[in-house]
Amino acid sequence: FFTRSAIMNSNVKIRKERSLEGEASWMEKILPWEKSRVLRGSFTMEKEGALFLCPEAGMDYLLYSRERDPETRLTDFRCLLLQPTVLEEHSVCFQLSFHENGKTKPTLRAVFGLIPKVDVPVPFDFRWLNSQKIFPERTVGRQKMTVFGKSIRPEDVSEIHLQTSPGFGPFRIHFQKCRLLDWIPAVRIPQKQLIDDLGQWIPKSWDGKVQGREECNGILRSLDQKARRSDGSFSIPDWDRYGGYSKKHFSKTGWFHVEKDQRRFFLCDPDGNAFLSTGIDCISPGVETFIRPVAPWVGEKQRNRRFYNYGIENLKEAFGPKNWRSAWARIVKDRLKSWGVNTIGNWSDPDFIRFADMPWVLPADSAAENGFPQTKFRIFRDFPDVFSEEYQKSSEKYAEGLAPFRDDPNLVGYFMRNEPAWAFVYGLDLGEETLANPDPLASKNWMIARLKEKYGDISSLNSAWSARFSGFSSLREPIRRAASLSAGAAADLREISKAMLDRYVSVPAEALRRVDPHHLNLGMRYAFITDPVLLTGASNFDVFSLNCYQRTPYDPVEQAGKLLDMPVMVGEFHHGALDRGLTAHGIRGVTTQEERGTAYRYYMEQALLSRYFVGAHYFQLNDQSCLGRLDGENYQIGILDVCMQEYKGMTDGMKACHSDLYPVALGKKEAFRRIPEEVVPIHY
Repeated sequence: FFTRSAIMNSNVKIRKERSLEGEASWMEKILPWEKSRVLRGSFTMEKEGALFLCPEAGMDYLLYSRERDPETRLTDFRCLLLQPTVLEEHSVCFQLSFHENGKTKPTLRAVFGLIPKVDVPVPFDFRWLNSQKIFPERTVGRQKMTVFGKSIRPEDVSEIHLQTSPGFGPFRIHFQKCRLLDWIPAVRIPQKQLIDDLGQWIPKSWDGKVQGREECNGILRSLDQKARRSDGSFSIPDWDRYGGYSKKHFSKTGWFHVEKDQRRFFLCDPDGNAFLSTGIDCISPGVETFIRPVAPWVGEKQRNRRFYNYGIENLKEAFGPKNWRSAWARIVKDRLKSWGVNTIGNWSDPDFIRFADMPWVLPADSAAENGFPQTKFRIFRDFPDVFSEEYQKSSEKYAEGLAPFRDDPNLVGYFMRNEPAWAFVYGLDLGEETLANPDPLASKNWMIARLKEKYGDISSLNSAWSARFSGFSSLREPIRRAASLSAGAAADLREISKAMLDRYVSVPAEALRRVDPHHLNLGMRYAFITDPVLLTGASNFDVFSLNCYQRTPYDPVEQAGKLLDMPVMVGEFHHGALDRGLTAHGIRGVTTQEERGTAYRYYMEQALLSRYFVGAHYFQLNDQSCLGRLDGENYQIGILDVCMQEYKGMTDGMKACHSDLYPVALGKKEAFRRIPEEVVPIHY
């Protein structure tokens, strides 16, 4: 064990934070590089650490092994501290993998990102091993962190691997010594301005980079002049005022609804015309930069703010504090109509929705005062105690958020929520998690009553589960990994999980329908289908929705649509490139802005080959902040940059796709087939 002075002598200063319990015992241990094991990649020793050469496939380094270092007990420590510096021009995605008692596959993974060319210490708090937080709070200098997998106790960790995602070529990272600490350090990062006053990344040059305030003002004012000359209609012939297809008619109800002909499902607009939704999420002026974790990297003007929106500040400089918002709205509406975008997607500006007079969708949880229904005690992450009376009452309150919109004919429908955190875990068993939970859960009482009704006496349950419970009341004590007891236990818990998930969906869905009988229930927007059990409760939806970041959503749309005999909408997708602006692609990466347009067109038109596909919404209108939004995402995924310049290669592909949208859906025109030039993406 080593002293505190080793940390204080490093290049990046770290200080201890006082805990509520008072002074801690200062204990740390350096994990020496030379005593560990490189599984992929290579490194050379340096005075303050090691220089890693990461191959294109990514680095894999066995940072800790209980077998190789039995004297080091993770239970003695509070966190693992890494101190990497990315030496390339792009960001890098790292991963900490925690293996349980010698298992080959990690039980839990923590993925996080770092921007290039700066020293950033990254503490990993061992409390996050309980997997209750999918997005741990952002530490200074670090970008987004995401936790995947099931909980693991520190005493059960047999190996910790430090890895990087694959790259599009070899890349280099410098590491100072990695340490185990028995406290959580506060991190300080070097002061070095990385973002200019327009919101652009300083270390990089690219075609279209704006050279100062005067040029930015000129761009924005020119866009407003063009918007003022627009007649406000879609640029595509045969589209009605909603963006529906005037050559394909169904019943006219005055509301958006679902129709099905001999060929496929359609949405139908209030005028009775076939409607396929081409949407964009997050239509808002600019994106906020979260200043606190990156304050040394911004200018003096921004340093004392909690959030700073460079996009809005650019608009204010061009149009003044009173006129900037109306100018922004005119520009964006003109852009949407010219691109053939017919739907305002989730999390968009409410004033713009009213101004644009276009179809739009509502995230119902954002309209509710307290969000999606929750309870005091939760099963796992954000999964509530669904059999409690509290959940029923919370659902009624949640549904009241729809009331102001129930008579709006432009509203296509509402998503119940977006990407539940509990659903990110493959193999998650809600019944098993309920048994493992120590809280006084109504759902656990319901489960015990159900098992008692099925088995009658405890001996029958013990026989089926290969267990030794003294009575049904003993099920109230926490039981870990109950599904592994026997095939009978696994089968019972899976059926219990289905019942819990059905109630999770049906209780709030029925409440929503009572408040608003007119609009479409568009589902939950699951991040991905980790298990077919997620389809449970879909009978409450009019449209099933999922977010899909594959090359094309055809397969997941087709699979869900066939199983449910229901139309399917994609809530999110995107593609980014590093030839302009930022240092990370997002979830899908391509080579250039032109290839982003190709990727968009391929994604949408291949999806149209599924009879269940009724639309997709691109995420998002603006590039993210190059230093990171609230959670630290900093992706080049926008259709507009921070100065509202469109990425023309991208928008040309969008316009071509939308012009052919209905002919391709009706089989009158062949779907676009050229696969985009993709690269391994940088995302976290």
